[in-house]
Amino acid sequence: MKMDRSYLSLALVLLFLGFFIGSAGCKKKEVPPPPPVPTPTPVIPMGSLVFVQQGHLARLDIEAKQVVPLTSGKSMEWFPAVSPDGTKVAYWSNAQIKSGPSDTYNLWKINLDGTGRVALTENDTDALRTEDQNLLVNTSPAWSPDGARIFYSQAGDIWAIDVDGFNPESILMGKEALCPALSPDGKTLLFISRLEDQVFNLWSMNLSDRSLKKVTEYVDWNVGSPSYSPDGSKILFNLYRSNTTQVYTIDAGGTNPLNLTSNNRSLSPRFAVKDRRLVYCSFETTAAGDLLNLYMANPNGTEPKALTTAGGTSPSWAPSVPLPAAGLPTPVGK
Repeated sequence: MKMDRSYLSLALVLLFLGFFIGSAGCKKKEVPPPPPVPTPTPVIPMGSLVFVQQGHLARLDIEAKQVVPLTSGKSMEWFPAVSPDGTKVAYWSNAQIKSGPSDTYNLWKINLDGTGRVALTENDTDALRTEDQNLLVNTSPAWSPDGARIFYSQAGDIWAIDVDGFNPESILMGKEALCPALSPDGKTLLFISRLEDQVFNLWSMNLSDRSLKKVTEYVDWNVGSPSYSPDGSKILFNLYRSNTTQVYTIDAGGTNPLNLTSNNRSLSPRFAVKDRRLVYCSFETTAAGDLLNLYMANPNGTEPKALTTAGGTSPSWAPSVPLPAAGLPTPVGK
C-alpha cells in the first residue's frame, strides 16, 4: 500500500508539473486587428468646359453633354480662361467699346452663366496682334490663384490687372512674351518667347525678384499653350512645327518630356477635373475641310473621346458650380 501511495503521489506531482509547464508554454491566440476602413476616393464632379465655337464662347456641361452659347453677334471671341472658382471667364473679343475703335481686340470678362459681360481694357491699339490669333499658340489670359488678378499678354509684354479692370501693372516688358500661365502657388509666371531663338521656347519668371529662367531649349519646334498641372509638378503644352502638333508634358524644371498624343494634330491642351482628365482640340478631316473638335482623355493621353462634333477650340475647364437655367446668349458686337 505504501508503494501504491508513493506511485500515486508521484503521478499527482508529475500531472501538476505537466499542467503547469503546459500552461506556461501556451501563448494566447492573437486576434488580428480589423482591416482599416478604406478611404473612399473623392468623387470630383466633371464640371464644364468653356471654349470657342464658330467664333463665340460656349459652355459644355461635360456630364449632360449640353452646349450652351455664352456670346453671339458680329464680334469674334478668342482664348477663354475660367477663374479658379469656376464663376467667371476672361477672354479676348473685338466687340465694340465706347472709347475704342471698332474691331480692336480687348480683354473682356463674363460670368459663367452668360451675364455680366464687361470690357477690362480699352486700348487704342490692338491688344491681340493678328499673328497671335493662332490656335497653336493659344495666348489666353491667366488668373491668379485667388482669382483677384488677371495676367495677359499685350503686344509682347505681360501685364496684370485687377478683376474689375483697375490697377494695371507691367510684369514683363520687351521679351516678346505670350501665353502667361501662373503656378498654383502664384509664385512663378510661365510664358513663351522667341526673343533668343527662331522658335517659341518656355520661360519662367520668379515673381518675387523678377528673375528669368529658360525652361526649354528647342531649336526647330515651337512651344504653345503652356499651363501648370494643379499640383504644379508638370507643365502641359503643345509642341508644333509646320503641320504637325502634339501634346506634351514636362516636369516643372524642364526635364522628362512625355508625348501624350500621336495623331500629329492635337493642340491647346488643358488639365480638367483637377488633374484627372486632359482636354484639348484636334483636327478632323471632313467633307467641308479640316474641323477642330474638343477631346477628353486620361492624363497620360489614353482613351481619347470626342466631346463635340460641330467644332470646338481653346477649352478651359470650370469646376462644378450651381448655374441658372440656360437662357439666350449675351449679344455682343455692333
